[in-house]
Amino acid sequence: MGKGPLLDTHELAATVARSLAIGKYDVALVVGARLNWLLHFGEPPKWSKDVKFILVNVSKEEIELRKPYLAISSKVKDNVSKIEAQLAKEVVPFNFLTPMKIIRDAIAGLGSPVPILVSKRANTIDVGRYVLVQTEPRTRLDARTWGTTGVGLGYCITGAVASPDLLVVVVERDSGFRFSAMEVKDRMSLGRHKGRAPL
Repeated sequence: MGKGPLLDTHELAATVARSLAIGKYDVALVVGARLNWLLHFGEPPKWSKDVKFILVNVSKEEIELRKPYLAISSKVKDNVSKIEAQLAKEVVPFNFLTPMKIIRDAIAGLGSPVPILVSKRANTIDVGRYVLVQTEPRTRLDARTWGTTGVGLGYCITGAVASPDLLVVVVERDSGFRFSAMEVKDRMSLGRHKGRAPL
C-alpha cells in the first residue's frame, strides 16, 4: 500500500528485485505496513537472520509482536530487462503476462491522470506490482493483509466515488470476479424488476 511516493521507475525502487533486496537488508524501515505474508513475516530464509526492523505503525500490538530495532539497483535493471523481454513476446495461447501487458499499454495510451489500480489476489498482485507501475501516490488498492478474495468490485466502486475524475481499473482473476459477479447480476435484476435503472 506504500507504492507511489517513490516511483516504480526510480533508480532506487527495488520492487522488481524485492526478493534480493529483502535478503540483503541490514536494517528495514517498515512504515504503516505489517510484516505479514506479503513481506514473508520478516523471517528467514527470505530475510537475513540479522536484519533489524524499525517499525512505524499505529498498532502497538503489531510493533510488540515483531520486537523491532530502532547494490540493488543493478539487479533491478537486470530484472526489468528480463521482464520487458518476456512482455515483448507474443505468446499464443497467452500466458499470465499477456493480459497484464494489454492492460498496461491501454492505461499508458490514455495518458494522465494516472488511474486508480485495484489488483486482486496472489499472482495478480505479484505480477501487477512490477508490470503495472505506479507513478503517483495513493493510486493503488491491493487485497491487503490476507489477500481477501472478492473485494475488487467494492474497491472499484469506492475508488470511483472517492475520485470521480479518475479512471479506476480492477485487475482480478476469474475466481476473484466470481465472488462479485453475482452481486452485479442481482442488482441488475432487482433494478429491472422494480422498474428502476440498475445500480
